[in-house]
Amino acid sequence: MKKILSLALAALFCTAAMAQLRVTGTVTSSDDGAPVSFATVVVKGNNSLITSTDIDGKFVLANVPGNAVLVVSYIGFTTLETPVNNRSVVNIEISPDALALEEVMVVAYGTVKKASYTGAASVVKSDAIKDNPVTSFENAMNGKVAGMVVTSNSGQTGSAVDIRIRGIGSMNASNDPLYVVDGVPVISGSTGQMGGALYSTNNVMSTINPSDIESITILKDAAASSLYGSRAANGVIVIQTKRGQSGKPHISFKTAVGITPSFATRNYDQASP
Repeated sequence: MKKILSLALAALFCTAAMAQLRVTGTVTSSDDGAPVSFATVVVKGNNSLITSTDIDGKFVLANVPGNAVLVVSYIGFTTLETPVNNRSVVNIEISPDALALEEVMVVAYGTVKKASYTGAASVVKSDAIKDNPVTSFENAMNGKVAGMVVTSNSGQTGSAVDIRIRGIGSMNASNDPLYVVDGVPVISGSTGQMGGALYSTNNVMSTINPSDIESITILKDAAASSLYGSRAANGVIVIQTKRGQSGKPHISFKTAVGITPSFATRNYDQASP
């Protein structure tokens, strides 16, 4: 008798879960309760059951399974998943994505919102440089920032690179930008003493592990001089490194291997007199 009752309840539950519903609802913003127009509402795992909200934030979906999950997405808002739970009316409240709308960048006296910064600046996140097979983060920024040119004079490991932000500013003085690491201006450029035709000088910036960088902010106009003085005449590269975070320890390993073919190093014997 117990087995029959259990089977009946299971069949009833499956029937309720597979029931097709006509789901209606309203999508609103958690910030001010205003309706979110033209937001996308789709049944998770079934892209054929999709619709969008009208001007009042209302939506209608037919033939929705009772155990389905609705996924609501809209530009500037975080994507939200809401289970139907056999309801015919599902009102959904989504939150604005503050980080996407107000990108934060690092300057001289802390962090500011990019929307409120009056100068010209570009931000390069760690995700844009972490997988590039380069020996220095400077090479990884090549092509990432408008108005900045990165030139490598040598292919030797640790060689210095030339960075020009908005062109050349002086005929006699240095045209290299100012580097600021975690709020401290640092020495950049060549530090070796074996520069010449055979050996390239050592670039001190190649000692910074690209995997340790959280973000890079490039200040490109005269407004940088008000923050760092005359040293910022050629632009400023502000580097913010990663810091400890709460949670479980995470260990990552990354390596690169270079192979030189024999014909590149094989020298032919010189002919005798």
